[in-house]
Amino acid sequence: MKGLKLAVLCLGVLLFLSRPAHAYLDPGSGSMVLQLLLGGVAAVGVVIKLFWHRILNIFGIRKEESSNSESPNGPEG
Repeated sequence: MKGLKLAVLCLGVLLFLSRPAHAYLDPGSGSMVLQLLLGGVAAVGVVIKLFWHRILNIFGIRKEESSNSESPNGPEG
């Protein structure tokens, strides 16, 4: 309850001290913000995909695979 009262007080102070901006945001601005958010989500997805095995190793879900392991069909292939 104390945190909520503090948040309401801070919001009231900010509204009391604010001035009119006299600015105009056209519809293209909203589209640009949406593109920024979607691009950020896509970038995070690509980074996770690129480092997926390292992420699993960090959390101990999968152990590191050795590079000299043999294939299931034997050494020839």
